[in-house]
Amino acid sequence: MLSTRQRILALALASVGAFAWWLHQDEEALGPEEGDRERRPDYTVDHFSVTTMDESGAPHRHLTAIELRHYADDNSKELETPEVTLCVKTGPPWWLRSETAWISGDNNLIHMQGKVHVDRVAGPTTRPVQMKTRAMLLKRNENYAQTDQPMRITSKADWITSGNGAEAWLKEKLRVKLTGSVRGEMITPRAGQENAPPGTVDIYRPGSDCGPFSR
Repeated sequence: MLSTRQRILALALASVGAFAWWLHQDEEALGPEEGDRERRPDYTVDHFSVTTMDESGAPHRHLTAIELRHYADDNSKELETPEVTLCVKTGPPWWLRSETAWISGDNNLIHMQGKVHVDRVAGPTTRPVQMKTRAMLLKRNENYAQTDQPMRITSKADWITSGNGAEAWLKEKLRVKLTGSVRGEMITPRAGQENAPPGTVDIYRPGSDCGPFSR
């Protein structure tokens, strides 16, 4: 037969158990409601493609993605396998691609994530350029890109790496600012070849119509 102390202890344990069960039931009841608050796109677009024009009506920017997800709360977008083409006034355009991306509501900032590639083919007066990094912020209206991740830049046999990020101005003449530890190798041209043309003009393959470098 239970003593008075044992009966009080058993009652207390039963009360604690009942309270824990009530809390568990309450969490389960709130679960679906919390789930409904998850951020969800108001619409999606498969095989998205858009081209914007400059003041003269010439192609200026081109963006494609396997999938676009739009969010109404801030007008931002998420992209799967995006490709961005930045046309310049003279010479071949810049072609950027990554695994995923986020675009700000004003469409100017593009956070490219995953394996990021930036390429420009050779032109009559420009060398081919390839850049590789893991993340990049692109200011589309300024043709400006920056990263705090290591970057590797190659141009034919020349190469250079930065250990702590870079800034790049993607215009007719490329300008790059490297930060952190920098290593590289540059091939010095032979005497009499300093002003030699950069090589055969490649056909621009992946983007939209950017003058003579279109598909």
